[in-house]
Amino acid sequence: MRAAVIAAPGSVKIIDVPEPEVTGDSVLVRVAYVGLCGTDLELLHGTSPYLLDGRARYPHSFGHEWVGLVETVGSEVDDIAVGEVVTGSTMLYCQHCEQCRAGRRNLCGRLREVGLYGHPGAAAELLAVPRRAVASFGRCTPTPAHVLVEPMVTVLEAFDAAPVRPGDRVLVVGAGTIGSLAVAVLAGSNATVDIVDPKPLTHLDPGCYRQRHSAFPSVTGTYDLVVEASGAPGALGGAVTALRPGGTCLLVGVATAPETIDPATIALSGIRITGVRHGVDHYGRAVAMFGAPTATFEALIEGVVPLDSADAAFAILEHTRTRPKVVISLA
Repeated sequence: MRAAVIAAPGSVKIIDVPEPEVTGDSVLVRVAYVGLCGTDLELLHGTSPYLLDGRARYPHSFGHEWVGLVETVGSEVDDIAVGEVVTGSTMLYCQHCEQCRAGRRNLCGRLREVGLYGHPGAAAELLAVPRRAVASFGRCTPTPAHVLVEPMVTVLEAFDAAPVRPGDRVLVVGAGTIGSLAVAVLAGSNATVDIVDPKPLTHLDPGCYRQRHSAFPSVTGTYDLVVEASGAPGALGGAVTALRPGGTCLLVGVATAPETIDPATIALSGIRITGVRHGVDHYGRAVAMFGAPTATFEALIEGVVPLDSADAAFAILEHTRTRPKVVISLA
């Protein structure tokens, strides 16, 4: 079968690879669409922590945001059928370690990740994944917007950690995929939502937020909740400064360098900083939100590029996009 791989830093190729085997508890999916994100760019550039610590190597089979149709099911699978449209968790938890037994599956100590390390990616004609990692849309038509389920579960994990109350003032830092999906979720919360992002935000409903182009110092002590979704230098410090006493920073963006913040400010102001890891337990909720993708989600898609032009998809993601998500099509 055909698959796209990152062959070396800066090099994306289409190659032939063996079809994956279907075990008793797995589902074989004919992939329709694969989303690209900043993590994929890091893999392309050779700067990804997965490469640096040896969990991944070239040629790298990428693709952790995906949707497709069930092609075959294993002998132990009786609750999902051939032809259903499915997506799945990038995190494949083991179910047996201490964290999994305690219900903290996103902190699994023996974790593998689809398209990142330990498991082939979805930028291929077929993908085999454990049934426990699959969520079904039922019988429908897959769309490019369905790939947004994977980042959406992390947004749901974040807001479970710090529920938003009516009247709260919320600052979203960064209007990429996570930040944009956070705004979509907040649209029905009766909170006041501001976004810090220097770029025009043509993909978001202007009635759902106010945009701040300025830097953090102008928003000191203003917000009940900050969703830091950018990973930009200085973003964590700026988020802490922007919070009111007793406020919470949801730290979703992954910074590329250490940052210094004042612990006295955190302690004396009663501020909480909550790290947010992938929401493996929220796929059912997210799929329900995307059952019939709306214009809100479709507006996040910059473009859909065929598998044979996967290198062009990376170029769009890095250089020319004005919307957060670029999608590779295998449909």
